[in-house]
Amino acid sequence: MVMRWESLYLFLGHLLIVGAGSTCVPLECLRCNATRNTLADPCAFCNQSLCISDTSKIPSNCKQDFQVSVNSNESKLQEGNDITLQCVHNLPNWITLFGWKKNQKEVNEGKNKSMLHFKQVLSDAAGQYICFVKSLCGDYESLPYDVTVENQSILIMVICGVSALVLVLIMGMAMKFKLKRDNAKHKERRKQRAEAEQRSGPAPFTLRES
Repeated sequence: MVMRWESLYLFLGHLLIVGAGSTCVPLECLRCNATRNTLADPCAFCNQSLCISDTSKIPSNCKQDFQVSVNSNESKLQEGNDITLQCVHNLPNWITLFGWKKNQKEVNEGKNKSMLHFKQVLSDAAGQYICFVKSLCGDYESLPYDVTVENQSILIMVICGVSALVLVLIMGMAMKFKLKRDNAKHKERRKQRAEAEQRSGPAPFTLRES
């Protein structure tokens, strides 16, 4: 019961700090163990009651190494596919703001959202996405996450071009075969007519005996 009241007291204290716009850093942001003894040397802030207001005095080896990254269901897409980007972090629950950048420009649709969802993406959705988190422990940013979208219009044009070329080749071969066959038939008919004329010609002239 005492622990519950202490947690509530700490939580309300942090809310008051956030509302007042203070830069107070919670003890959860430091390398402190359960007994609030420092895990870094030197670091004399773990035995304080609430938080540290003068962040400039906190040495770097006393701060925890928090990580922010981007996870996705897929990174290589075809036009028309859906994609979901999720901002993953190990920060305490003192997040003040989520945000997203695409090619170093902030994405308005992703303001204060830990997830981005795009439906039926086009080629212009490709790029490098970065998730950033603002918290009482500091501001953190993920590494760029590459999203590629294959342009189906180019693929369709290539397929249509290859299909048209194949069709032209097939038609050319078919016409060549037809001409060859027609020539053969024409020669055969000429030969047959010549033979028929020879058979139907006048009988040879012979002298009658007197």
